[in-house]
Amino acid sequence: MPTDAPVPSQPRPAGGWLRVIAGVMVGILLGGAAGYFHAMREARPQDAVVISTQQAEAQADAMRQQATQLRYTQSQLDTADGELVIERAAREELETQLRAAQAEVGRVRDQLAFYEQLLPAGPEGSVDIRGVQIDREGGGLRYKVLLMRSGRNGGTPFAGALRFQATGVLKGETVTVDLAPMQVKAEVGPVTATGESTSAASLALQFDQYQRSQGILAVPEGFVPESVTVSVLEGETVRASRSVKLEL
Repeated sequence: MPTDAPVPSQPRPAGGWLRVIAGVMVGILLGGAAGYFHAMREARPQDAVVISTQQAEAQADAMRQQATQLRYTQSQLDTADGELVIERAAREELETQLRAAQAEVGRVRDQLAFYEQLLPAGPEGSVDIRGVQIDREGGGLRYKVLLMRSGRNGGTPFAGALRFQATGVLKGETVTVDLAPMQVKAEVGPVTATGESTSAASLALQFDQYQRSQGILAVPEGFVPESVTVSVLEGETVRASRSVKLEL
């Protein structure tokens, strides 16, 4: 019985091979994409939130605004710190000035207490001649007188006059004459006082606690003074007096 001859295989059209290759490529791409998304799901936390580009830009704008606000707030804090430093320095300067003023007040009080001790003892308002200096000068006598009054400020000012009487030799005889002022200068203390001639031999006085007076006394022609007596008058009453011997 004759053997059947083999049937020759028919060649597969080229289009079939292309479809196979395309299918394989699609499968590979799909598998790779599935693997990528699976890996992304595995790597990303389950509660992660995915935002869009617009949302990301909005968040970036918000962060920039917050950064700007923070810089503005920081600048305000820096300014406030600078003002605090200036105020602290000003306060320290005022405290220093206050301490200096307090020290000065204490020093003045000590001086006041010291000078109050120098006030003449005696009844309230009594007047004393604390110092007298008389020197020859040309044809006259230059004088300086310091008057003080007991008690504190606030009372009625003392009103009176100075009188200068000189004892000396005139035409061979010892005589006492009144000396008239040629020039007067009143040096006033804390309270304003006046000094002006009320007669040929007296000077007006008005003061509370002390008064300095200086000037030049006229000496009569031919008279040689040997001593001068300074008197403080209140009306016609002598409240204080002191004599000074002149040096030749």
